[in-house]
Amino acid sequence: MTALRTAFPAYLLGLGTWFVPLGIQMVLFPWLVAVVLHMDAFAVGVAQAALMAPGLLFLPLGGLVADRGNPRRLLLRYHMLYAAPPLALAAVLMTGVLSYPLLIAYGIVAGAIGAFAIPTRDALLPVVSKGVGLPRAVALATALQFIGQILGIACASTADRFGAVPLLFLHAGLMLAGCLAVRRLPDPPPHPPVEHPGFWRSIADGITVAAKSEQIWPVLLINFGVGIFYVGPFMAVLPLAVRDNYAGGALELSYVNLAFWAASIVASMALVGLARRLTLRGRLIGVTVSAGALVLTALSTLPPFPVFVALNFVWGLGAGITMTQSRTVVQIVAPPTHRARLMSLFQLGLGGGGPIGAFLTGTICSLWGLKVALLLPAFAMLLLIAVVLVRSRLWTMRTVE
Repeated sequence: MTALRTAFPAYLLGLGTWFVPLGIQMVLFPWLVAVVLHMDAFAVGVAQAALMAPGLLFLPLGGLVADRGNPRRLLLRYHMLYAAPPLALAAVLMTGVLSYPLLIAYGIVAGAIGAFAIPTRDALLPVVSKGVGLPRAVALATALQFIGQILGIACASTADRFGAVPLLFLHAGLMLAGCLAVRRLPDPPPHPPVEHPGFWRSIADGITVAAKSEQIWPVLLINFGVGIFYVGPFMAVLPLAVRDNYAGGALELSYVNLAFWAASIVASMALVGLARRLTLRGRLIGVTVSAGALVLTALSTLPPFPVFVALNFVWGLGAGITMTQSRTVVQIVAPPTHRARLMSLFQLGLGGGGPIGAFLTGTICSLWGLKVALLLPAFAMLLLIAVVLVRSRLWTMRTVE
C-alpha cells in the first residue's frame, strides 16, 4: 500500500491528468459545434446539454457504486474508458465525416463516464488527505482542478491553427497517463459489512441524509442553482456572444475561459492558507454567489471585449470561493458511509443543473437574444439566494473539521 505521505501528491497528479483534457474539451467541443459546423444558438445549447445531461442519470449511480465498491480500482477503469471517446472523434475528423449527431453522441458518452468518475474521486479525498487536513486538501484539489482546466484551455486555443485532431490525441494520452498516478493511491478502508438495499432506496437514503442536515441541504440547493443559472449561460451563451457579438473564434473563446479559470485558481490558492481558519463558510458562499449575479448582469450589457474578459475574471474569483467552500462543507459534514452519494448530489448541481441551464438559455438566446439570455438567469439566481437565506441557517452556520 502506498504510504499516506505520498498518496496526496499522487492524487493531485491523477487529478491533473483528468482536468487538463477536460479543459481542452470545454473549448474544443463548443468550437466544433459553433465554429466548425456553424450551428445556431439552439443547437449549441442542445449540444452542451448533451455533454452535461448524463450527470442527471449517472451521478447518483456513480456515487452509489463508489460507496459500495473500491473507489481506487473504479477510478482506474474510468481513466481508461475516458480515453476512448476522443480517439473515436479524432478518427471521425480524420475521415472528414464530422456531423452534429456524432458530436451529440460524443457528448453523451463522455458525460456519462465523467459522471461516474467525479463522486468516485471525491470519495478518495478524505482517505489521501491524512496529515494535510481536509479543508486544505479540498482547497488544493480545487485549485489544481482549475489549473488543469486552464492548461487545457490554453492548449485548445490552438484549434484554429492546428485543428482538433492533435488536441484529441493529447486528451486521450493524458487520460491513459493518469492511470499510473491512480495505481499509486491506497485502497480506502472497507465499510462494515451491511445488507445493501436496492438502488432507488439507496439513492433515497442519500437524499434523506442531505435533507436532514441543516448544513448540507442549503449548500446543495444553491449549487443546483449555480448549475442552472451560471453554468448553463457560461457553457451555451458565452460562446455565442464571442462568435456573434465579438466575431471571435477559438482564441477569443480561450481568453474568456482563461480569465475565468485563472481567477478561480487565484481564489482557491488564497483559501489554502485560510482553510482551517474559516468557519462561516455558508456566509461566504451566499456573498460570492450573489456577486456572481451582479457580474452576469454586467455581462448582459455586452461591453467591449476586454471588459467582457475582465468581468469573467471577477466571476471566476467568486466561482473559486463558492466551489471550494461548498465542497468543504459537504466533505466535512457527510458521514463516510454516504460520502460518495452526497458528493454525487453536490456534483449533480453542476453536472445536472448545467444541461438544464444550457438548454434553457440557448432557447432564450435563440428567441430573444444574448442580452436577455444573460439577464434572466441573474435575476433568477438572486431570487433563489433570497429564498435560501430566509428558509435556512446558511448565513450563521459554522462548519469546522
